[in-house]
Amino acid sequence: MSQAHPNRVLIASDSVIARDPRVLKQVRWLAEAGWSVDTLGRGGGWDAQAGAHFEMPRRSFPVRVACYAFLPNRARYSALIGGTVPPAMTEPGAERYDLVICNEVEMLPWCLEHLDDLLAPGGRLHVDLHEFAPSQNTGAIHSLLFKRFRLWLASFVGDSRIGSRTVVSPGIAGLYSEYADVEAPTVIRNTVAFAEGTPSPVDPGRIKLIYHGVAARARGLDLLIDAMHEVESRFTLELMLIGPAETIKALKGKAAPLGSRVGFRDPVPMEQLPEVLNAYDLEVIFYPPIAENLRFALPNKFFEALQARVGVIVGDSPDMVSLVRAHGNGEVVTGWTAADLARGINAMDADRVREIKAATDAAARELSAEHEGSRFLEAVGASSAESDSRA
Repeated sequence: MSQAHPNRVLIASDSVIARDPRVLKQVRWLAEAGWSVDTLGRGGGWDAQAGAHFEMPRRSFPVRVACYAFLPNRARYSALIGGTVPPAMTEPGAERYDLVICNEVEMLPWCLEHLDDLLAPGGRLHVDLHEFAPSQNTGAIHSLLFKRFRLWLASFVGDSRIGSRTVVSPGIAGLYSEYADVEAPTVIRNTVAFAEGTPSPVDPGRIKLIYHGVAARARGLDLLIDAMHEVESRFTLELMLIGPAETIKALKGKAAPLGSRVGFRDPVPMEQLPEVLNAYDLEVIFYPPIAENLRFALPNKFFEALQARVGVIVGDSPDMVSLVRAHGNGEVVTGWTAADLARGINAMDADRVREIKAATDAAARELSAEHEGSRFLEAVGASSAESDSRA
């Protein structure tokens, strides 16, 4: 093996890293702390503060279907994930790392299998679990084809070779602590970069609601549109959605009877979100707790709204509620029906919306990625590259 380069880290993810905000933040935080960062994941040719990127090609759709339908878990894993890692990564003479960060359970079996090949002497493995893997995805097809595989992947979470773990919210940390019988993982929230800005004026006769994100009906989008039938005319709603075209088309059809009170706008690049969202007053995040990850959701959009100086209206999701209570940047709806949501919206007047937007402005710097970055570096044992150097 070649001599280990001081302060080298490998960040591994089964995602397309160029489109994964959480993984990109890890790259940036570690690079800014003086670490030399290599990455392993889907997609390639992306511009980042990283060194070498090792691309994992994705199997064709027919191959993926066949693997899920016919192969046992370990063979399925080898075919779909482990077998797509470039062999050069673990060959004699390959780079060794002071820190390996494995994102989500998909990369965990491969990282553990090759840990001795990846780590330099004294190196350590950190796992960022993101959400609660046993609860991810719902529905009959998932239960039939994917659930058993995800439970197998999650069975590696308690491995004693893992030096530390992180997750997205306190509720998820509690679930993993109980599930894997490990110390509760550190919470690293999906905050976004601090954006300079001020709250936009509030028009009492036209209070503007927004929902932006993935067009996933499990996230309460049907309830949101249903609620607008009972919401007073001084409120309007716009949805800025990405995802399946057929889902977006169906939601547009559902909203059509509401006319101009519900609109749809094209999505914008992430870096434009603070400016675009700033024109609105309140982001609605109403996730009925039909799965553990929804019950303990603390989504990107919560923090994106905050950096845009937009307040939030949330359901009784405990990890969002705790931040709203602490910072005053929104209101909490009691109950999970469309009528409950409408009642919560109608209770808001322009003065209350102005108070909430002022509170988002006050909390924006504290609840930013810059602030969260130091917590991440401490959690993975990478606060200072120089202090962790190895000859």
